Amino acid sequence: MKNPGFSVILIILFILISGCSQVEDDISPGQKYSQKTIQLQESIIDYSVTVEEQLQNGGPAIVRNIVIKRPYMYRITDSADCYDLSNGTVLSSYCNGSDTLNYFADPSVRQFIADVDYQKIFTQMISEGDGTFEGTETLENTSTWIIEIKPIRNRYHIRYDFITVRMWIDNKTGMILRAEMLPENTTNVGIVQFHNVTVNRGISDDMFTYTPVSGMNVVDRKAGLFKENLEGNAGYTHNATPCTNCPMPSRTPRL
Repeated sequence: MKNPGFSVILIILFILISGCSQVEDDISPGQKYSQKTIQLQESIIDYSVTVEEQLQNGGPAIVRNIVIKRPYMYRITDSADCYDLSNGTVLSSYCNGSDTLNYFADPSVRQFIADVDYQKIFTQMISEGDGTFEGTETLENTSTWIIEIKPIRNRYHIRYDFITVRMWIDNKTGMILRAEMLPENTTNVGIVQFHNVTVNRGISDDMFTYTPVSGMNVVDRKAGLFKENLEGNAGYTHNATPCTNCPMPSRTPRL
């Protein structure tokens, strides 16, 4: 005689397995890899990268080293050995060899990381866009999956002209290693690449604070000037009008 309790258990297991399979079948590859990227990004506490930006049709590249400690600390170093750094309370800007330190102290400095944390900007696009999975590729000896997004154009202040963003994403860390901003006619693609990537290394808070040396001229700046400077360093502006051939600045803007 069959055990009725055992039969009930089998039926329940069959329903659960069938339900899981159905849910999995309902998720497109684009949704699947978008969700994986978002989940991996949520586990990132700190990271450091070298960011290189250039238009496909040439022009000078902008290269910066950026260190992020979420939720609000960051440090930008440009090729001229100049720095913008924030510990979430004080935002400082200086250049080695200069006798002037520009700083701004206000709780609003915590909001400025939204203009610096490129990884969060692109992840936000993924979370809000309808992504499609475009395959896999090895990029700089790293296995990546490729997601293409059609983001809400006016929501993001990246200054390139684009209707589509294609991203190459490290399948172990969720870090975006390359992003291409594709305009409608694809005549001049904006390319952002991330090199020398490190993740969750336990970066010290000391990296995001600068103590002026004796005799240094310390200038208290206004929030608007810092905002403008950060947008310039990042290569975009909230007020920029999208264009088909946005020229990259030949040098990093300074205060």
